Amino acid sequence: MVNFGRVKKLILKIVPLFFIFLIAGCITKRQFVSKPTKSVVNPDSELLEVNAVAYHLNDSVTTTYLEIKNENLIYKRPDTSFAFYADLRISYKLLTEPNSRKILDSSSYHVIDRASEQVELKSLVSRFNLSAKNNANYYLEIQVFDLNKKIKYTKGLNIYKKNGFTEQNFLVTYNDAISFKTHFLKNETVVVRFSNPAITQITVNCFFKEFGPALPPFSTKAIDEFKYKPDSIFKIDLSTNQFQLTMPNYGFLHITPNTTVNDGLTLYTYDKTFPGVSNSDEMISCTRYLMVKAEFDSCKNAIDKKVAIDNFWIGIAGSKERAKELLKRYYGRVKEANKYYTSYTQGWKTDRGMIFIVFGSPTNIYKSTKGETWIYGIETNPNATRFVFNKTQNPFTDNDFILERSQFFREPYYTAVDFWRQGHVFISNGR
Repeated sequence: MVNFGRVKKLILKIVPLFFIFLIAGCITKRQFVSKPTKSVVNPDSELLEVNAVAYHLNDSVTTTYLEIKNENLIYKRPDTSFAFYADLRISYKLLTEPNSRKILDSSSYHVIDRASEQVELKSLVSRFNLSAKNNANYYLEIQVFDLNKKIKYTKGLNIYKKNGFTEQNFLVTYNDAISFKTHFLKNETVVVRFSNPAITQITVNCFFKEFGPALPPFSTKAIDEFKYKPDSIFKIDLSTNQFQLTMPNYGFLHITPNTTVNDGLTLYTYDKTFPGVSNSDEMISCTRYLMVKAEFDSCKNAIDKKVAIDNFWIGIAGSKERAKELLKRYYGRVKEANKYYTSYTQGWKTDRGMIFIVFGSPTNIYKSTKGETWIYGIETNPNATRFVFNKTQNPFTDNDFILERSQFFREPYYTAVDFWRQGHVFISNGR
């Protein structure tokens, strides 16, 4: 016969032990997870930074080099060892155009990175080959799935193979490594490789023009047309499948292998802090979107520009502590704009850069071969703001988009600017 009194006492002894083991198990499990490093530059975003470079090996094969910055990856310890691991699944599809259902080539693979308890910030680099024939253009859709974080990121890349003279017929290397950037410091030397045997000479066109910030989204002023007129030109005869170039003090170089077309490779000279902001002069310049002309001129002409721009932020924030937060968020957006929207000028000066800096990340983005539509607010709401950016044909870059300006943008733009000037970070989509 069961003694219920003894059972009750036994249960009272076991239950506390159960909760102790449960708590201990939770603590152990929690120690097995290494949190991703928070971005100290842009608290607005924890997006994974993925960069891709395409290089045409021959008429039918294109190699894609993929760089993944590990800053926002999750590292987990899968067992009782001391190692932490990031686990990524990379999948890709080669399409005839964005959103096409016709898949020309596809595959997937894993990238696993091992780290100690302190995760070192670095780039994870991999590559894969595509079956892409000449005389056509394609769209490459890359998906990076962080298996530890359970989040998927998408990267798109246009593949140009209609002729053998586009930038993807060149592979830029720096310090014997693939370069995922096209901007360098003055006097730095890069090595450019190519596989097309028809390239025996290149023309280097040098441009030293400075560009101003984007006009307001409601401006009726005609945008200055950038005409293809280099400031200087020189040629290089090629005897091997690579050549060296030393970057100028400022401006950019446009390398063309065929004098009958403007297609080619473009390399830029930027400051060492790019895509970040380098000095007080640049801080003042990219704060033009929030300043009235008198404030901007006063800061530009100030004897001590650092004091001038600091005073501007303290003035609108109301205190030094609040000003620090505004500085961090605003110039964090400037850095993101430089990363993603740089064309033949810095990203913060472009139309998309201006909208991103002032309004923040859009609620939705719709992309096509002709351009992008950014939506702020609930899409079905008539009060939602829609910005349409049309892609332009540009010999220097395929990342040049022009905003369709309208007087309807005057009120939302000034509302956002006034919000900043009242000491608050404007976040239109509520994220």
